[in-house]
Amino acid sequence: MINYLAIAVDSGKHTTKSVCSINGTLHKIQFRTKIQEIQNLGIDITANSYIIEFEGNTYLIGDMVAENKTSYDITKHSMEHLLCIYLAITKFIEKANTKNIGIPNIRLAVNVPLNIYKNAILKDDYEQFIQNQQRAISLRVNGRAFIFRIEKVILLPEGTGPIYTRIGDFKTKRSLIVDIGGLNVNYCSFNGLVPLLDTMVISNSGINILRSKIAEKLTSRYGISVSDEDVEQILKDGCYLYANGTKQEDSKEIIEGLITAHVTELLNYAKSRGLSFNNTTVVFCGGGSLLLKEEIIKQYPSAIIEQDGQFSNVLSFYKILEVKKLV
Repeated sequence: MINYLAIAVDSGKHTTKSVCSINGTLHKIQFRTKIQEIQNLGIDITANSYIIEFEGNTYLIGDMVAENKTSYDITKHSMEHLLCIYLAITKFIEKANTKNIGIPNIRLAVNVPLNIYKNAILKDDYEQFIQNQQRAISLRVNGRAFIFRIEKVILLPEGTGPIYTRIGDFKTKRSLIVDIGGLNVNYCSFNGLVPLLDTMVISNSGINILRSKIAEKLTSRYGISVSDEDVEQILKDGCYLYANGTKQEDSKEIIEGLITAHVTELLNYAKSRGLSFNNTTVVFCGGGSLLLKEEIIKQYPSAIIEQDGQFSNVLSFYKILEVKKLV
């Protein structure tokens, strides 16, 4: 009887995405990467929110956590990302119904920022942090106990995009992947299927940074307090601010101006680091690419915007697990 699961996880600052094949069907899971430590929480937990009990502490993860709890630290070596990775694993254990096979062994592919991926010492530290030295990991999720062991960890770079899920589209081309996440934007050039080390660069110009700029600008312009939660809804409402029930007509122009400047900054950053756009297929992925899609196409008409941008990296990670025969 098979007693392992192969799982790929991309835990971003905005959303944690994960995939796993169970009985021949590929399952996708995502939830917000927002976490806060809690004590004696007395309210009912809504969908897409989770109470995690781990090593004597209790945490709330997901939609019920305020936006201002989002981490702005570039590192992934944190309790926030550790618990989100573990939570993703437990959700697939639950789906696979592994209760009759003992302690499940997990073969895990997980994302790391490019600055960590290029540093052997940092990679090793992060791998040990996640794997818990192959000792059993136990926690409770919404009152249910889980125990598992991480048998194998493969750390993979953010900015991989669809390279390994659509090999035929890229194996004879030069390509530049621009992965727009919550906090970071990762850039990586590929010659065919080979990533070029010197082109792996990272900036902290992700979508959370843009949201902060918008909140600050609107607060200053209209003399009211505009929160990160407000900006989330403003972007869904056609980029208009409604203040005290009144639609602020000029707010759309202000917000669109900030979006234009942000996309210009993303492209200029790549050029400033010597990344070539000549005879290169430029692919934008990550959840941020969908939000910025119209402006990206306006400034770079030949850009490819991944339709399943949020899962682009993690699907490539899972393909690597398959190639390494870990699935």
